[in-house]
Amino acid sequence: MKNKVACCYLTYGHPEAMEEVLEHICEPYGKKGIDIYVYDSSEDNDTEEIVRRYTEKERCRLYYIPVRFIASGDEKYLYVIRQNGLEDHYDYVWPVKDRCWFSGETLDNICTAIDEDHDLVFTADERDRFELVKHNLKEVYTDPVEFFADYGALTTNWECIIRRTDTMLDPVDWDKYVSLYGIGEDNNFNQTVTTFVRLSEMDKCSVRVVPNGINDKHYSDKAVSMWNSRLLEVWIDRWIPAIYSLPSIYDEHKLAVIKTQLGHVSLFGSNDSLIAMRDSGLLTSDRIDQLSSMWGMISRLPYDNLQKILAHEEKSLFNGIYEEYIHSFSDHDYEKGYYLFFQNGWMSDRIDSKDYVDIGRSYYIYAFEIRTRGYSMLFDGVDSIEDLTEKFRKMGG
Repeated sequence: MKNKVACCYLTYGHPEAMEEVLEHICEPYGKKGIDIYVYDSSEDNDTEEIVRRYTEKERCRLYYIPVRFIASGDEKYLYVIRQNGLEDHYDYVWPVKDRCWFSGETLDNICTAIDEDHDLVFTADERDRFELVKHNLKEVYTDPVEFFADYGALTTNWECIIRRTDTMLDPVDWDKYVSLYGIGEDNNFNQTVTTFVRLSEMDKCSVRVVPNGINDKHYSDKAVSMWNSRLLEVWIDRWIPAIYSLPSIYDEHKLAVIKTQLGHVSLFGSNDSLIAMRDSGLLTSDRIDQLSSMWGMISRLPYDNLQKILAHEEKSLFNGIYEEYIHSFSDHDYEKGYYLFFQNGWMSDRIDSKDYVDIGRSYYIYAFEIRTRGYSMLFDGVDSIEDLTEKFRKMGG
């Protein structure tokens, strides 16, 4: 690679995960000239020892940066993008969670995109998208507002944003970002806010989108996210203000970006997740009042679903939804069927397991075709679940 890249892993208390990541990235990243930094705030020396062992193997340029003085991951993220701890000047800085790595064609495409000198290289994981996109997404964006509209909701992952230092980082007035936009240790979305604020300040910009291959983005199962207990705090109390804090050029799309993320099936977009919130005690009376006042802003689900789930009446709710889903085939309302399928994971108990898997794969193809060419003929002539699974298997699915 002609451009120098610092791939910066942010870790705390996950030595086993960090070891797995290093085992997978040292050689392929090293061959591409990517330098690897491990920013560790762990209270013990386990991760440091692991990094030392891999450094001795000399498979890549690997550096250990102790940051025990940093309390939160979000503050650590800012520490990295302010280029603290780097041993050299780098053309690009790439923060990454301590459990994620890339391989294969996706890694090749990331490196190619970096060498094209874009201001931002964005690794888009379409598996994180739930909303159907009915227009062709671009490979290169030169309008930050257009990029925000299409990808704002997918910028929540640390590893997706690779920044060119001389346009995205070195000119930043960090004190201004703190005072005007609230970046800091209590902002769970520093990555999103700093990205779109900086893009709005530039006279021109270039953002290259690199879609992840299905099998090219990996997560270690040796580190588990612990934010589920803070779900409402993170996504209601912090995501919404973070998006509203952005400059006014994004105003037209802020509500849609907020809803796209909050309406994901892992949050407020599925009946299963609502039941999980109820059963874990997250839906207190104050939170119920709050969510009720903004329901249309955060979910595609009918508000009646929330009420029935709170009343423990999901059995009757599910009976009606299942009938509605079955009719979506005979009514040829395949978009409705798409949403009902993913909003109701419990249907796996009512549909044959092999059929359920094939239906899910069919909907992913359906969404991909709509996203890439604006339409899909996958469901043409399909009047039932049986028609769909038969057609899918004849196609070699």
